[in-house]
Amino acid sequence: LPPAIRAADFDQCSIAATLSLIGEKWTILILRDVFSGVQRFDDFLARLQCSPAVLSARLKTLTEAGLLRKVSYKDPGERERFAYRPTRAAVELLPVIVGLMQWGDAHLATGGQGPAEIRSKASGLKVSAALVDELGHPVSPSDMQLVPLSKLASSAE
Repeated sequence: LPPAIRAADFDQCSIAATLSLIGEKWTILILRDVFSGVQRFDDFLARLQCSPAVLSARLKTLTEAGLLRKVSYKDPGERERFAYRPTRAAVELLPVIVGLMQWGDAHLATGGQGPAEIRSKASGLKVSAALVDELGHPVSPSDMQLVPLSKLASSAE
């Protein structure tokens, strides 16, 4: 058996660090909308129905954290504005967002189906988040184990 994970090892917990960045409702909904093609502040505001101050703060946080990048644009006769586009780091969060959607559809939506689903453009098949090993093979939760990394184990000693 691998050595037990000690409480001190969780001081460097990646889940806690990730939640401190994206674990707030508006932040996740902004990311959802970015992946749905929303890019402009006014469009986010109209879809999310949050206050402009909350939206500004969340967009700033996501931009500073490297999840969104600002791209300047200017409509004729208007001042310069910014569109927000996902970075590679944001794209790497897609399985988490898809997983949240799947869970909500299964456990919170009437009839187990939400208002939309994600499908492959190429095949038309439904896309889902899944637990897979590094070779892409499915892994059931009962076949998983949390294994401490040597750098965590040695730093706590």
